[in-house]
Amino acid sequence: MKPLFAFLLLLSSLASVKGQDPPKTLTNQELQDFHDETLKRIKSFVDFLGVIADKNRSFDERNDAIQTVMLMFEKGATVEVSNINKGEVKTHKLRQYLENVKSLPYSRIEITNYDAARLDNWTRQLDGSYRATGTFFQEFKGWHKDQGDPRPYGDRTTKKIDADLRVREDTFYKEKHWMVLFRNVTVHSTERIPVK
Repeated sequence: MKPLFAFLLLLSSLASVKGQDPPKTLTNQELQDFHDETLKRIKSFVDFLGVIADKNRSFDERNDAIQTVMLMFEKGATVEVSNINKGEVKTHKLRQYLENVKSLPYSRIEITNYDAARLDNWTRQLDGSYRATGTFFQEFKGWHKDQGDPRPYGDRTTKKIDADLRVREDTFYKEKHWMVLFRNVTVHSTERIPVK
């Protein structure tokens, strides 16, 4: 339950511009505040992937992390996954991607940020919403145990994540306010790294 509680706290801090009639536009300061909070959410997303992949965590804790991540994204969001050995990139629906992360065939897995996330400036859309593209740097390390392949695997992937800022109905607070949700995650580049 800790991941879900932490996310709800983060969500409430993002809901700083709320009320019965949210403003139709945001000030530069409000956009900067959402920029800063969105960077924190991108980092949290990768942190939750680490929780989901961690086989030492309880089943409930890993499932709570999946539910929390689902709340961070719009419905229908997709995530790209690269395969260095096959030289291909595949696209998965978000929930399927998270379930795949949970069931990866390694005895130990670490998924971390290896550099600070970045976010473009918000661009106002014709419908009054704002969009920005974030970049994050994900490091994956996996160790096999007694599966015939004792070599560990590691890679670093640069990914892009679309952020959508608009007035939304908050199901938790039952009111409309400005809120960021992520859209799709795409692979920009992947490189193999040595793992000990």
